[in-house]
Amino acid sequence: MKTNRLISIGKVVAVAILILGIIHDVATYMPLIRGGLSCLSPGTLKAMTYMSLICGTFFIVNGILILVMIRIVESYVILTIPILIISTFLLVAGVLSVVYMYHNPFAWVAFILNTSVFIIALVLRQKVIKK
Repeated sequence: MKTNRLISIGKVVAVAILILGIIHDVATYMPLIRGGLSCLSPGTLKAMTYMSLICGTFFIVNGILILVMIRIVESYVILTIPILIISTFLLVAGVLSVVYMYHNPFAWVAFILNTSVFIIALVLRQKVIKK
């Protein structure tokens, strides 16, 4: 696969991760912020709200970072390292989302997207370094 095509696919996956994070943060509003969960204590509800918002924000920020860096990775080969580090953290998040929420379709979407961006980062690093 050519480097330009790999970068294009990487951009699409990064935008998809960004959108997943936005959906996650917006979806937090309905059950946690707006309605609250009566089965949770107030402290636990606040902790759940925090964790849900920070998870969505994690996807948003990392999607933006990968999108920005992958655009210029051919000019600045050193960017392959932070892209690989970020994609490794995303991979761990994707795997753990499936482990802990195997019944949640969004966990599987996160797993697929995060695994994809990790594979793209590995292949892109090899291709850019060879040039």
